[in-house]
Amino acid sequence: MASPTSWEFYKEVERKILWVNICAQDLEGLAISINKWWETRYPAYKIRIVSNKEFELVKMQAEKKEQ
Repeated sequence: MASPTSWEFYKEVERKILWVNICAQDLEGLAISINKWWETRYPAYKIRIVSNKEFELVKMQAEKKEQ
């Protein structure tokens, strides 16, 4: 099972999207862990696996909207 620091997420409430960035190099078992977490905690949300660059961009855009 993957450690909690091997990936990070950002929850976009308005559009019900979970943006996920995978930080680990070893992906064995990670996809299963993320899928299980997503289906149990946020079943109504869509999930998007993105690169670190896109993940940071999404977070920055959300912060700008809040200001």
